[in-house]
Amino acid sequence: MLKYAVQTGKMNEIMELLFRVLDLRITFFDLQESEVAGFNIKEMSSFCRHFRRNAAFNARCIRCDQEHLQAAKRTGAVHIYHCHVGLLEGIVPLYDRHRIYLGSIVFGQLCDREQEPAATDAAAVELLAGVRQSSRREMYDIGSLLKYLSEYIIDNEIVQYCNKPWAERLDDYIRSHLNTRLTLAGLAAEIGRSTSFLSHHFPQEFGMPLKEYVRRARLGRARELLRRGRTVRETALELGYYDEFHFSREFKRHFGQPPRNFKSQ
Repeated sequence: MLKYAVQTGKMNEIMELLFRVLDLRITFFDLQESEVAGFNIKEMSSFCRHFRRNAAFNARCIRCDQEHLQAAKRTGAVHIYHCHVGLLEGIVPLYDRHRIYLGSIVFGQLCDREQEPAATDAAAVELLAGVRQSSRREMYDIGSLLKYLSEYIIDNEIVQYCNKPWAERLDDYIRSHLNTRLTLAGLAAEIGRSTSFLSHHFPQEFGMPLKEYVRRARLGRARELLRRGRTVRETALELGYYDEFHFSREFKRHFGQPPRNFKSQ
């Protein structure tokens, strides 16, 4: 169920600026603890890109992210930790003035210069040699800076809580009908509103036009299905794409990688 809206254009400006200034992978995780795609951010480290192609390794990464997101949400403070292979990561949870959780800024994938890496095989050691080094102290300082930035994000409602009943109902409907053709007129009728109302208010509530929101929701679901073991063809058919080749082009354009890279092995 939708709980927030993101001004994606403004958020992307912030993410891109952080990328240029800090040269660090900084991303945003939503309420469902999934990374929000589409922002111009630094790509994963070569080490993470290489090993996350393995389904079992990637599953451990996802579990690790979820566990520490929960820990950060419990405290509401900057959370610095070592991931399951020893890389330094940080989380800054976002809460509005009413203490409603809105997601988290996540940063890191850095080697801790104060301890030996967990990797033992030659390939992993070689890949880690190219990963930027840091320390828990430096990570906490970056997290504190991002905490101040998060207050600007909240104060300016770049990420905001969304509690309009029609928007929640519409989001539920969209996400349960991703395999069908969703139109402005059809969705307006579903919530008992006019097309002009929905055309005007949808971008305000969801942070982007209807067509773009549906596209991102469909591709996000596709990534989930692939990680659960669906084939590229099965995923394309399940989400209403007319063939797997069209789906693959759309997927690569959005995520920068072909769907086979996300497929469980």
